[in-house]
Amino acid sequence: MKDKKAINIVLGLLKQFSEGRLVSLNREQRQSAQIVRYYNEIIRFWSKLNFVIKKTLRSLKLATEVNHQENAIYLYATYRCMFEAAPIRSILDELNISNESIKIRDFLNKILTFSWKTALEGKSKQEKLSIEEAIPSFFIESLVPVISFNFLKENIKHMNDIKKQSDFTVRFNDLSGETPKIDLIERIITSLESKGVILVQDQEIAELYHVSSNNKSTLIKNDWYQKGNLIIQDKASAIIVKALDPKPNELICDMCAAPGMKTSLIAQYTGNRSKIIAGEYLPDRTYLLRDVLDRLNVQNKSLITTDSIEFPLRFEEHFDRVLLDAPCTGSGTFLANPELKWRQSEKFLHQNVTLQKKLLGKAIKILKPNGILVFSTCSLYQEEGEKQLLDLQDKLIPLDLQEWCSPSYEINGSKIPGTGRLFPSIHSTQGFFIGKFKKKE
Repeated sequence: MKDKKAINIVLGLLKQFSEGRLVSLNREQRQSAQIVRYYNEIIRFWSKLNFVIKKTLRSLKLATEVNHQENAIYLYATYRCMFEAAPIRSILDELNISNESIKIRDFLNKILTFSWKTALEGKSKQEKLSIEEAIPSFFIESLVPVISFNFLKENIKHMNDIKKQSDFTVRFNDLSGETPKIDLIERIITSLESKGVILVQDQEIAELYHVSSNNKSTLIKNDWYQKGNLIIQDKASAIIVKALDPKPNELICDMCAAPGMKTSLIAQYTGNRSKIIAGEYLPDRTYLLRDVLDRLNVQNKSLITTDSIEFPLRFEEHFDRVLLDAPCTGSGTFLANPELKWRQSEKFLHQNVTLQKKLLGKAIKILKPNGILVFSTCSLYQEEGEKQLLDLQDKLIPLDLQEWCSPSYEINGSKIPGTGRLFPSIHSTQGFFIGKFKKKE
């Protein structure tokens, strides 16, 4: 049975999103699986659901322009009917709508006869993909020049299928001072297994372990997690730090550091024996970064609230290694962040590309000669990856990435050495671009 209070909250959130307002679920809402699920999944298929709604209203000779509250009701009803095959009586009850309400009842009955074959007749394959998979046409048009249509379709389907998030990755934090490390790991694994939580080691990143999403709440409540000995770490972010390959006694800059998972992994790889300068633009995120790193016992770090384009250093050529995991469109993260789909545009891309170019210029300036730079974005666009490096090849020497990374896109008929990509359909991660270079003398 659906929680009607939760449904009303979902309708309110959908109304806000429809109005173009910023939607942020509060802590209580995030703890409701029903609210999170229906809000995220309806947003995920926003354009597809609205396409069906308008087609159906038109076929009933009803006005297709409805107010935001009505549209929220139609969205929820259409999702329940089409995606979950819920009975009309149940949907009406969940929405507190009388069965005698002819308009919504007729709407749902008409949905049952909806024909995708008829609705998509005469449309191009790109238009069909955009409608069926609820993906902005801008996203498709931007990627068709660099990857095949079928491969693009595979990745889009992967990013739309919440079942692909069947597990998540964790790592052990051995900065707690508890030794020896192997004993700590064995104790944590044994403790979790006694509660039915099984950890499976990742094939590429030995420090990471996969855990079923069904066990996430159990793991979060576990004492080892609460104490900071066990950390949820996204695999793609771990791969970036692995590429950076930090060493003890080095001076390392993490230019866009919050929330701090990558920074803490740098400290772990170096046994807290490197000096880390971590920058973050927003004060609130800097406080979050501080709290995370303190909880995980990361030492020898200095946190700066700063615009990293103007990193506040007295000298240039200062760091042994620089990690720039730059702000981007998030076009590779739709599985976890469906709202980002509907921000994709030429303007949004240009804003991020301009910011990245400035950050890259600064990253090279603050890096020592022969220092190592890793540049990454959680984007599938060539503009936020390969093309950012075209004008920098005279300053940088390409270095090898992990062999299991996919090749980067060809630009002007050739690939840029030192770069690679992670694709959702191949690596079961977010879509990522990674570049690794040494600064020339």
